[in-house]
Amino acid sequence: MKKFSKTVSVIIASIIGLGTATAAQADAVTDFYKGKTVRFYIGASPGGGYDLYMRTLVQHMGPKLTGKPNAIVVNMPGSGGVKASNYVYNVAPKDGTTVITPFWTHPLFQLIRPRGIKFDMSKMRWIGNMAALNSMVVAMGNVAKSLDDAKKKSIVVAASGKGSETYIFPQFLNTAIGTKFKIVTGYRGTAKMTNAMESGEAQARGGSWQSWNVIRPHWIGTGKISPLVQAGLSPHPDPAVKNVPMLVDVVSAKFKPIAQLLSVPVAMARIVGSPPGIPKARLMSLRKAFDQTMKDPAFLADAKKRKMDINYLSGAEVEANIAALMKTPKDILKRTAAVLGYNKKKKRKK
Repeated sequence: MKKFSKTVSVIIASIIGLGTATAAQADAVTDFYKGKTVRFYIGASPGGGYDLYMRTLVQHMGPKLTGKPNAIVVNMPGSGGVKASNYVYNVAPKDGTTVITPFWTHPLFQLIRPRGIKFDMSKMRWIGNMAALNSMVVAMGNVAKSLDDAKKKSIVVAASGKGSETYIFPQFLNTAIGTKFKIVTGYRGTAKMTNAMESGEAQARGGSWQSWNVIRPHWIGTGKISPLVQAGLSPHPDPAVKNVPMLVDVVSAKFKPIAQLLSVPVAMARIVGSPPGIPKARLMSLRKAFDQTMKDPAFLADAKKRKMDINYLSGAEVEANIAALMKTPKDILKRTAAVLGYNKKKKRKK
């Protein structure tokens, strides 16, 4: 009987000790964040879809951060979002005060277009994912009504850079089905691309369907714009795009594996993470605040009001998905890079 009592005492003592350690750890995290500023980086300009998601997240997640630190949004556009991801991965503090929503293309382009990329998305510490979006190529309604129209005439497409979805889908379609998109890079953000379409400087652009709900919601369903194709794991539920074909359905069997590879990361279109090196306890604290935000009725009401699609994934799920993406067969990666023109060597000037 004494032996049993002693065993129980040991178990109870260990439980009490664990609780004390956990409480002390939580106190340490709270103490660290007091008076600090947590910066949430976006590799995009203000006014687009990425900006909307990050600002809405910070508005609701900020007050939930332990220690009540300041929470601010930092826009750092450039190189298809790569500038911000490089900065966060290599320069920004790795102490739990740095958060980023990288472009969904970054895990993919790490594999097929590493030039200029100085990060490893598989080593990032993921906090979660806000949305699975559908990327679309959209033309002005008086220019094209379908992909068949885009095969018959040249259409000027505004894009940011070759590492952006605004470039990859028009370029892929040019190779896979013979569209005649003339891609002009250098635009900073979908808002400026849309302005270029409105002025006649450009005639089409790529990007998430969500961005149209932010930038020109009054154009949707009026014939002003024509969504030509959508990429994602399933069709977008918006009735305005119910007849828009999926990317995997408009290409031949030869190009389907590439279309599928390009579509998979769209399911993690608004991932949120911190650079490697963040202390585990602080990462867990950020994940807790993020998880609470994704279930917060006030956040969900705001998201609905702003026509934001929300498809929550935990940080652990994001890490698993990216790890799986990193295992894509090399032959498919090589073919994808070739189709998008990433294997071409620049000609040397004589």
